Amino acid sequence: MSKRLLAGWIILSILVISCSDSNNNFDENEYTQENFKINNDAGALENVLNRNGAGVLSISSITAIKANRSKQAVEDEDPQVSNIALEQIATVDPPIVEGTTLRASHVKIDGNYAYVTYMMEGEAYLGGVDIINIEDKTNPFVTSRVTSDIVDFTSAYFSNGRLYFASAVDTDELLNLEYRANLGYVNVSAGNFLQNFQLKPIEGNVAVDISGFDDKIIGVSGATGVLGLYDAASLETIAEQPISDLRSIAYGNNKIAVLSGSEGLAMYNPGDLSVLNRINTPNLASESKRTIAFKDQAILVAEGGNGVGIYDSNSGNTLQQLSIPLPVDAAYDSEDVVTNAVSIAGDFILMANGGAGFGIAKLDENNTLVEEGIVDLEGSSNYIQSDGDYIFVASGTGGLKIIKVSQPEATDNFAACESYDVYRGNSNLNVNSNQVMAYRGAATLKNLNVGGDFTFCGSINIQNSTNINSQGTFNMRGAMAVGIFGRNHDLNINSGSVLRIEGTLVVYGNLNLNSGSTLEFVGNGSRIHVFGNVRQNSGSTVIGNYIDTSNKLK
Repeated sequence: MSKRLLAGWIILSILVISCSDSNNNFDENEYTQENFKINNDAGALENVLNRNGAGVLSISSITAIKANRSKQAVEDEDPQVSNIALEQIATVDPPIVEGTTLRASHVKIDGNYAYVTYMMEGEAYLGGVDIINIEDKTNPFVTSRVTSDIVDFTSAYFSNGRLYFASAVDTDELLNLEYRANLGYVNVSAGNFLQNFQLKPIEGNVAVDISGFDDKIIGVSGATGVLGLYDAASLETIAEQPISDLRSIAYGNNKIAVLSGSEGLAMYNPGDLSVLNRINTPNLASESKRTIAFKDQAILVAEGGNGVGIYDSNSGNTLQQLSIPLPVDAAYDSEDVVTNAVSIAGDFILMANGGAGFGIAKLDENNTLVEEGIVDLEGSSNYIQSDGDYIFVASGTGGLKIIKVSQPEATDNFAACESYDVYRGNSNLNVNSNQVMAYRGAATLKNLNVGGDFTFCGSINIQNSTNINSQGTFNMRGAMAVGIFGRNHDLNINSGSVLRIEGTLVVYGNLNLNSGSTLEFVGNGSRIHVFGNVRQNSGSTVIGNYIDTSNKLK
């Protein structure tokens, strides 16, 4: 199998340098670790993440798409409103090795760190791995980067201080390796790689995926490869099963799910790799990467042009098929409209749909998945991974996007908001001077103007500017974000108006506090971060207890 297997789902563009540490030998091998170059220099890695395009993400709802296509109005609902709030907080620029820009192949999120693997398409073996600190949701940063001139890194799994990886290795350089497909590990301390890379050959040309549970590692290699179970401490083989055309694995509900492009989906016993049941799924295109994910008892499968198939992992019955939502009036190649990857973020199903972008579906109150919308991202969406708080999307020439799912902070007064209706109105929300409005939920708006009395509980993102007009009052409990970095999308609190907030406020443009305005923080522990400038005119007031993570308020 060619290592081009992953070409359909990996992406990126960019730059950065690496430096070498020590040349310690492998424990049992004749060659040295000089082919794994580690950069733990914070200064050298500072520019790996950039803020281009950071800010509130626009989301086109499925209702909007259908309404625009039919040219029909939607009664009592603006089709542009979305029931999820997302912020792009950074873009990761991938490494350049031997003059070649690598492409992201996988992301593993574990605690306060994300581990991103990179590889090169074609015949050369060039790869890398980043460790990204994501503890501060307003300021992620790369803590360590490794690059290699002999290894493609295709997938990663983290456990007990070790980063395990699946890879393809240049055996013309490492002659003592039996197969090009290799699993391996490296120890990690405080977000930094240590110099102790270990490799274990497994049958095949490319190890395409890796996962684990308890003290076991699960790995799969490609077209003529194997599903293997290995000891996490030593990588010694516990059991292996030959399976053709392997693409992806997932562990959940005490099962190992394995996707084959030609044999479909199968559930395996994690003790001895015996088959529990098989599920018929569509045949997959040759040399295309497709991912799978567990959602409770259901297993979700990225099925290329068919979208996402959802199956009962016990019975094998088909539960639902999610088609690929197509954007309105967008230019795309129909052959590039394929679901490459699927991931879970709480009640939301995330689909990387190639040229059709990043799609979202939601589990409703009847446990039925319904199409929610399409996220506006630069470039195609070829890979996606989420842990609920973060979403990583590898987006063609647009780079690897780090996206935050806006979540309301727990507050003492939050329960009082439960009597409000969930907001399902216009994406351009105007509260006039004689109006009183109160809502809850998660909403992404285009514009917000408040001249009366407005209360919102939950998460609200405003893509463009927000104005609290003279004598207007906005009571916000939860998480609020405004604007896009570098676009002059400001939060304006005008004379005689009040913004009262209990929770988190992020402003990607400028915060303008005009004379006679009030910004009030309620309770303890509220936070504010302003990426632009704070223009605080005389006569304006900032009161209450708050944490200014950008250090810009007076």
